[in-house]
Amino acid sequence: MTTHPVTNTTEKQRLVKKLQDSVLERWVNDPQRMDKRTLALLVLAHSSDVLENVFSSLTDDKYDVAMNRAKDLVELDPEVEGTKHSATEMIWAVLAAFNKS
Repeated sequence: MTTHPVTNTTEKQRLVKKLQDSVLERWVNDPQRMDKRTLALLVLAHSSDVLENVFSSLTDDKYDVAMNRAKDLVELDPEVEGTKHSATEMIWAVLAAFNKS
């Protein structure tokens, strides 16, 4: 059941493509070097429980890579990541709050 429908399908597809590209084509393997908006989008998509849907159109191999990278990212310790140089503390605070709920 869709709990948060997006009526603008063009914008939805743009966001899906952005998230897919961020974990497949532009993966930097370091959240401190990631585009902050993309990092925030990944955190919010994870917290909204929609990452599986975002990656569902990928081939099985790419799906596994995308899910593993996203999982590794959101399983980082937000307390540690938020204190690193050039970290965006608010993004990590949001992830910490969602992880506690």
